[in-house]
Amino acid sequence: MSMVEEFYDEEEELVGFRFNPSEEELILDYLLPKLGFYQPKTIYLLEDKDEIYAKVPWRLKHTENGIFEPNEWFYFVKKTNRKVKGWKATGGLKDVLSKKNGKVIGKKRNRSFYVEGERSGWTMTEYSSIGNQNQLLCHLKGP
Repeated sequence: MSMVEEFYDEEEELVGFRFNPSEEELILDYLLPKLGFYQPKTIYLLEDKDEIYAKVPWRLKHTENGIFEPNEWFYFVKKTNRKVKGWKATGGLKDVLSKKNGKVIGKKRNRSFYVEGERSGWTMTEYSSIGNQNQLLCHLKGP
């Protein structure tokens, strides 16, 4: 094997890799293991970000890790019962279905962040499991 072939074999796994899981994968491979239902299969761990509802999204300290698309992050968040100023639901709570058997495996809710009554361009999708709606996996996107 030449040096060039060795180099490409070692680097091949990460070249062009982006974190782009389906809704089903977010729940089954990330949220449920976080809740302790089983061991995670993946090595990429998402951050806990409990202040996501306490600050405007552009003032959060976002970790740039190179696997997320630009202006896009995924966080584990504890659900708060208070109304979040600025974040408004853009639809009702929707089911997330298993592609394998069509059963409901979780729920999702889309939100947009508003400033003085106008959309800011920031969106968030909150994912929850059926058994625990207090721990969320949030997909946050900036403009």
